Amino acid sequence: MKKPAHLAIFLFIGTSFLFSETTKLEEVKIRRHKSAEKRELVDEIGVLSFDDDAQKLTFRGKPLDNFAVPYSDITKVVFDSVAHMNAGAGSLALGALSPLGGALAASIHVHDRWLYLEYKQGHHSEKVLWVLPEDICNKATAKAESLFGERVTIANYSEKGEPIVDKHGDLDKSRIPDWKSKHSMKLDRTTHPLPEVKPDKATVVVVCPPLPARITGWGNQFKLHANGKVIAVNKTGTYSIAYVDPGKYSLISQSENANGFDMDLEAGKTYYFIQATFQGIVKYHTMLSRNSPEVVMYLVDGVYFSDWKPLN
Repeated sequence: MKKPAHLAIFLFIGTSFLFSETTKLEEVKIRRHKSAEKRELVDEIGVLSFDDDAQKLTFRGKPLDNFAVPYSDITKVVFDSVAHMNAGAGSLALGALSPLGGALAASIHVHDRWLYLEYKQGHHSEKVLWVLPEDICNKATAKAESLFGERVTIANYSEKGEPIVDKHGDLDKSRIPDWKSKHSMKLDRTTHPLPEVKPDKATVVVVCPPLPARITGWGNQFKLHANGKVIAVNKTGTYSIAYVDPGKYSLISQSENANGFDMDLEAGKTYYFIQATFQGIVKYHTMLSRNSPEVVMYLVDGVYFSDWKPLN
């Protein structure tokens, strides 16, 4: 009788190991808030793991970025699309050898995916945001959906920017009559206003996250036009809020280039946008996209409010 019992235990343990799994995702970048006082986003690379044995989601990078949370404490998972410049080691190394080569490498549009997480910690909720390389996005999404089911949201907005150019491929200035307008702009380091819902207005939140984090407040301005009128001005590492009348709008982000789309804005609703940045010839280029409120507001928490005013 003892041999079959031992055999059963052995088979049970072996089967458990066979069906247990740790899914590791390499080259994942965490976007961590530096501090409540210093609103900057820290970028660090690490390994994100779904550890089914321990029933935990973990991230291993630098000591300050190490993270572990039980599956049962995870309350919300959002996957959202992201486009950004190539800011990897390859482009930096090429830039050291050739400024033009580095600029060309950095101008490449990289299409990855945001992974936003909310989880319980004691009596309050915590948030964390990662950027997943494109080649592991499907694997990460499938794994999260299998584990968390209805707690997972796939944000798939159709509003993604297109170049605003004429038939010759040049900037179509007729669609942005204020393209020459000038504005003063500084980082507001003391106040951090949040968007309000107004019953007679549509609320527009637009953030320009820095990439990498050290360029907060650097470089040129990025204007957001709504039907030809500037309603927001950012730099890397800032956000703006605008309240507009409801209606159909041509929303265009402008820098050295212009990029945008048309959409309807309804009264009493809030719309969330990202001005992504890319290396241009002289200035950074811009691309506008509509994104999930979770991702945009997480980024807003890690940047400064834009205090801008028209100069002409």
